[in-house]
Order: sequence, then C-alpha cells, then structure tokens
Amino acid sequence: MKTIVSQSNFSRLRHILILLALVVPSWVINIARVVNVDEPRWVIRGANYYYAITHGDFENTLYEYHPGVTNMWIVATAMHFYFPEYRGMGQGYFDPLKPKFEEFLRGHGREAIDLVRNSRLIQAAVLAVLAVTGFLLLQLLVGEKAALLSIALATIAPFFLGHSRLLNLEGMLSLYVLLSILGAQLYLNKERKLVYLLLSGAAFGLAQLSKSSSIVVLGLVGLMLVAGLFKKNEKTFSAKFWDAVRVFLIWFGTAALVYFVLWPGMWVAPGKMLSGVYGNAISYAFQGARLDVTEQLEPSGFSLITSFDGVAEFFQKWASSSTPVTWLGLLFVAFAFFSKDKERLPAITKSTLIYLGMLGLLFILMFGLAQGRDSQHYILSSYVSFDVMAGIGWWYAWVWMQNRWAGLNRVYTAMAALILLIFVQIGFGLPYAPYYFNYKSPFASLPATYGYGEGYAEAADYLAQKPNAKEMHAYVYSGMGTFSFFFPGETMVFKRIHLIKGDYSAVTEEMRQNDYLVLYPIVRGKQPETERVLNALQDINPEKKIVINGLDYVYIYRVADIPEEAYKEIEGK
Repeated sequence: MKTIVSQSNFSRLRHILILLALVVPSWVINIARVVNVDEPRWVIRGANYYYAITHGDFENTLYEYHPGVTNMWIVATAMHFYFPEYRGMGQGYFDPLKPKFEEFLRGHGREAIDLVRNSRLIQAAVLAVLAVTGFLLLQLLVGEKAALLSIALATIAPFFLGHSRLLNLEGMLSLYVLLSILGAQLYLNKERKLVYLLLSGAAFGLAQLSKSSSIVVLGLVGLMLVAGLFKKNEKTFSAKFWDAVRVFLIWFGTAALVYFVLWPGMWVAPGKMLSGVYGNAISYAFQGARLDVTEQLEPSGFSLITSFDGVAEFFQKWASSSTPVTWLGLLFVAFAFFSKDKERLPAITKSTLIYLGMLGLLFILMFGLAQGRDSQHYILSSYVSFDVMAGIGWWYAWVWMQNRWAGLNRVYTAMAALILLIFVQIGFGLPYAPYYFNYKSPFASLPATYGYGEGYAEAADYLAQKPNAKEMHAYVYSGMGTFSFFFPGETMVFKRIHLIKGDYSAVTEEMRQNDYLVLYPIVRGKQPETERVLNALQDINPEKKIVINGLDYVYIYRVADIPEEAYKEIEGK
C-alpha cells in the first residue's frame, strides 16, 4: 500500500513540475516590457493601499468598486520590499489619474517600472500556486494527464497569458473562479471532504475581493446545490434540502470570512465598503455608469441590453482570440458527449464539463447583456473555462485513438503527445510576444484586444536613445505609465478629455511646450475624437512609426517639424 501511495504522490509531483516548467517561463520572461492603460492606476492604488495599511487608515482602502483588493495586496507587498521607507515620508495619498506618484518615486531614486516588475513577479508566484491547486483539484475529477493538459492549455493560451502578465484583475480572478467551481464540484459530486468545500468558499471570497463580477459563481454553486436535491438516493427530499442549506452556509460563510479578514476596510467600515462595491457594480450593470454619475440606484430605471448583439460580439471575439487547439478540443468534447463509443465519459467528467461550460456562458451573458462594459478581457474567465474543457476533450480524443492503435499505448507516448500539444498552444502566441493578448486567429482580421498600451515601450526606448534624453519633454497621448514608466525624460500626458470637451487650444498650447509629440493612431477607430489631431498632421511624416503585427500603433513627431498650419487646423481656425 505504501508503495502505491508513494508512486501516486511521485506521479502527481512529476506532473506538477512539468506544469510549472511549461507555464512559469511564459509568465516571467520579459515581464516588464509593456504597461497597459489600466495598470498605472492600480499601481498607484496599491501604493495608497500600502500607505493606508501601514498608517492604520483602514477606512481609506476603497479606491475602485471592483474592489481589486487582491491586486492591491500584491502591489503593497512589492512596495514593502522595494521601497519600505515610502510609508514614513508623510506624502499621503496620490491621485491615480495624475503623474505625481511617479515624480515622487523618481525624486527619491526609485522607478515605477521596477515596482511594476516586482509586483508582477509576486503575481506570477500567486498564479503558479493557483495553477497547481487547479491541477490538484481537476485531476481528482478527470485524471492526472487530462488535468495537466487542461490547466496548461488554459494558462498558456495567448489571450490569458497576455492578461495574466499584467497587473490587472482578470488573470487571478479567472483562476479563483475556476478553483471555486472545481472545489464545489468535488465536494458535491465526488467526495464529501470538508477541505474541498472550504477551499471553494475561500476561492470565491478571493474572487469577490478581486472583482464583483465573480458573483456569477454564487448562482452556479446554487444551481449545483439545487441539482443535488433531485439525485436519487436513500435520503428524503427534506433531508437533502437542509443538507444543501448547511453546505451553502458553510461555503458562503467561508467566503465572507476571507472577504472580511483580507480587507481591513471591512474591519472598520463594512457598510462603506459593501455599498461602494456592490452599489457601483449594480449601477454600472443596470444604469450604465457608477453612482457618482447616476447619484442613486433607481430600480424603476434599471435596464439590460435587450438584444443579443453584445453576447454575439463577445462570442465572435472569443473565437477570433482563441487558438485552433481550443476549437478542436471543444469539438472533441461534443464528440465525447454524443459518441456511441463504448468509452463514454464518466458521469463526474460529464458534469464537470457541463458546469465549466455554464461558467463560461454566464460571464459572456452577464457582460453581453449588462450596460457600460464591453472590453473582451472582462470575460477572461470564459476563456479559461473553455480552454480547460478543450484540454479534457483532447484527452478524450487521445484515449479514443489509443483504443484503436496499440502503438500509442507505449509508456511515454501519451506524455510526449501532451507536451507537444502544449508547445503548439505556446507556438500560436509566441509571434505576438510580449503582447500576447494581441493574438488573433488565422481567420480574424483584427485582434479582439488592441490599443491597450502596446507599442509605447518601443516608442520610449526610441526617444531614450537620443542625446540628452533625460532633459527631453514628450507630449504623449494617454502616456501616463504606458510611456512615462519607460522614458527617462519628462512626460506630459496628452489627455483625451481635451478632445472630448473640444478644448483644442489646450492641446496646441501643450504641444508647443514639448520636444516631441507621441500619438496613438491604433485607437482612432475606437476613439473618433482623435481624428481631428491625426488629420491635421496627415501630411507630416512622423520621425518614427511603431508598427506591430502590420498595424500602425505609435507615431512620433518632432514638435519643431510641425508647421503653424497644423496648429490652426487643430484649433479650427
């Protein structure tokens, strides 16, 4: 018996090491080569969080309704090791929309990009733990090799990989959500070990601390409990009902405990924290804006997008940013469900696939029907769910082939085939490194996500190579962090709000104050207000263009080369 147990443990350890060897390098290589448009705000919020925690100002730990607490703990931890003196300098809190924080760091011999790098490395360690935990749970449901393949395909898929390398909320959120569903599935439908239920509840609590959109897990776990009421066994319906109530209370209580313990704001002002998170989330979903815009929740005015155009668009973009490996894996899942082959899927595997599919669909439906949110990364949990399903589908297809061709049953053939498939998945994303989220399928014309800050690091590098770069001034469209973290000189942010409000004189005045103008034409389709400036400069050749995957991302102009006529055209004179 001891020999069998030790062999089993060795097998799991071997698969864990293979998983880490395959996915961790993708999370850490060139880890600080891109800063997206959202990250600078979360870096500053994380620094503010660190300041609040170290000063006991727990009530001041709500900065965004997401609420992003898990992300802020990571940045705060990085700040503690990188610049511990920060907490004792009396500078207070920085506005996440202004560059004062970055100026403060440089004034004390620190660079924001170093804080970003350290934070991302900590995040990579967290993701590695989550991936291993996901493997350990999933292998109890579908087997070790299928679990290895599924978790690996999901975590190195280009769209997930691109976002998990950034300090946004979606990467960790999607794995917390996955763990919560897998833990609940194990407890309710495989083995009634309390540890699975507690882990599921804790993962849900962490997901809620990351982003309130993970509330869909509550509905899915509730559905799993309801489904258990109709299982045929010796228990009466009443006994099953009260057991479901007990299980839910333990699960939800664990989530609430994690939520409370890990967010100091809940210790002193729970009402403020909860109303800020869920009030704003509800307002955004049903009223299209947060509470400081709508001022109050008006249930009589609540509405969802009644057409399914948003849902269809999310599906279309999912298909365009997922690899053929995922497509084929999902086809194999369908084949496994409907095949009359004797090697049918075990019941526990079928229900796991069903719940994963429902999880992916729920995120798409939520954001497809709600108002105010349409970015593709909001459904990253759907990508992870579908990729895990695809991995199970590929394993089913492999077993199906093994039953027909004896030569595939050799000892190391299966592992070699799995690793090869994982490398194929990696191969689809490599041409897009380090901007993996720019991946588009062979049949797509445009990436599902672009104009997210990519290209600015190359633009900053170009100007940084010039003589006296530290004394240089650059006027950069949405350049806070995306450009300024990489540029040693002075960055003045070209604010989009000037264009939206039609304050063109402010634009031209600020242009004249700088040595270089850096524009971001890749977003002109999404932000048509930029056309006025771009059209005024269309006859001027940029000194430098940053082109990525055949698309023009960044134009760099020397301000001295811009004629007076261009300024007049921008001002409408």
